[in-house]
Amino acid sequence: MHRFFLWKSLVSLLFFVVFLITGCASKVLTPGQVHDLRVLPQEPGYFISADLDGQLLIPAERQQRLAEEFLGRHFAPWNPGFSDLTDDSDPFWGLKRYQGREAYGENLLPLPATWLETMERQSVPDLYPSLVQPAVTVVSTSLRVLPTHRPVFSNPSNPGEGFPFDYLQNSLAPAGTPVLVVHASLNGDWYLVKTPHVSGWVRPWEVAWVDQDFMDAFRSSDMIAVLSDNAVVRTEQGMFALPGRAGMLLPRSPEPSPPGAVGVLAPQRGADGWAELKSALVQESVAAPWPLAPTSRNYLQVLDGLMGQAYGWGGMFENRDCSALIQDVQALFGIAMPRNSRAQARAGRVVDLEGLSGAEKERLILEQGVPLLSIVNMPGHVMLYLGPDPATGRPVVLHSMWGVRTKPPGFLDRHTHLPGRWVLGRTVITTLTPGAELSNLIKPTGLLVERVSSLTVLGE
Repeated sequence: MHRFFLWKSLVSLLFFVVFLITGCASKVLTPGQVHDLRVLPQEPGYFISADLDGQLLIPAERQQRLAEEFLGRHFAPWNPGFSDLTDDSDPFWGLKRYQGREAYGENLLPLPATWLETMERQSVPDLYPSLVQPAVTVVSTSLRVLPTHRPVFSNPSNPGEGFPFDYLQNSLAPAGTPVLVVHASLNGDWYLVKTPHVSGWVRPWEVAWVDQDFMDAFRSSDMIAVLSDNAVVRTEQGMFALPGRAGMLLPRSPEPSPPGAVGVLAPQRGADGWAELKSALVQESVAAPWPLAPTSRNYLQVLDGLMGQAYGWGGMFENRDCSALIQDVQALFGIAMPRNSRAQARAGRVVDLEGLSGAEKERLILEQGVPLLSIVNMPGHVMLYLGPDPATGRPVVLHSMWGVRTKPPGFLDRHTHLPGRWVLGRTVITTLTPGAELSNLIKPTGLLVERVSSLTVLGE
């Protein structure tokens, strides 16, 4: 009898534990999801006040001034003396960064100690600048910190490290970007180029030399803005010419275009390495005269096409990280933005939020933020302010986000598939506390609002 009651008690306990685990697990979101993504429509227009429809968010005269400043910066690599005026003055900072530091390769194992010596030998910094020639990109071009396509990671066992954070991926430049080639690698298989915002190593076939006639024709034309990553620039015969990308600018073609298309001039690399401008076409639905009128409708057309895009550190896989998203969107409206989040936080009127409680920060963002023209900043991350959530009144942001900070899970916690992070990994709309419901979220620092430091208002 005693054994029977013992067996019955063990069975009851087992059923209770199973019920407890399955009951708790049913309340835990699947990977890539948090409560915000279930309750907030992932549609930017839902949060934009109807009162803004049709209004110019920036006065016409001010936008014209901003657009002139944008073009001056955009074409600066073709100006004499540009190489001394860029944001990153040390083109070989990557060699210094990894001196005495352990780095990991694509197999997530430590790189041999000789890897940095190889990179320094290929970079030949003692001969810099070995080549100074204006050029233009002819494909979507990754700018690498060192002359190699192989990734370099920090210790992948640390939270927030490893894939996709290849620290040699500096940025991405769309086709048609003016650049200045300033150096060549030892083997000549990499060129070091400079843009107004960033420098990096590219493959020679990704750029083409430009002469004075090309530069004059390119920058004297009205510009056409590409509004979608799904756009394709085709020749008049229908052949592929260039990959389109939201935020990309091309000169308008003087030739008449057929119905439903916009004529542009596409830079093409000739067999001799020099660029030629060829007449080409883009679908009218994904291209428009630049700069776009700064209306909420135009902003929403662009943002709708970027929602859900996978997170792309430094433009990896031609996706976007948080600052690239801000830069490409605002470029379409003539607002020149720096490439990294720290510089973007200083690119307008700054409202200091340091030292405030989360509730006080949210109140000031609601009071002083301008929807679609304000950035909510924290160290290493920027978010586009959309406005208040109609349901709760809390501020809502759109951002390309990797994940939120988590601690090692307890017995009943959902295990994350990457240590120390609950990954969202895409462009999303959230409050400033995504993941607050996760039992193993690191609090308070795992809440974005706790690390928000400022609000930046653009276009003033």
